[in-house]
Amino acid sequence: MRYTDGVAGAMNRVLEAERSAQTAIADCEQQTQESLERARQQCRSILERAHGRIMTLHAQALCTLERRIEQVRERSGAAPDPVVAEAADRARLQAAIENLIERLTRDAEDEL
Repeated sequence: MRYTDGVAGAMNRVLEAERSAQTAIADCEQQTQESLERARQQCRSILERAHGRIMTLHAQALCTLERRIEQVRERSGAAPDPVVAEAADRARLQAAIENLIERLTRDAEDEL
């Protein structure tokens, strides 16, 4: 009878160890998923900030180019082309909107 009690006790300890191991594995998998999601969120945030900065630099470069074009036209006495001026205005407006969006979303991300 003692042999059977010893075997049963050993089997119970093995089963308990197996349950503990399964719980530990499930916890590790959960932590891994959470870490992956945080990494994905950080990646998205970095990409959004980079895009915003690129758009800002693009807008600044466009403004600089437009100023230089205007300076060249003024020196040569040529009047600005209305179609080009309208396109430049649209580009400046778009750049200003994107810059505003980037600043607003960056401030919101910093608060999190």
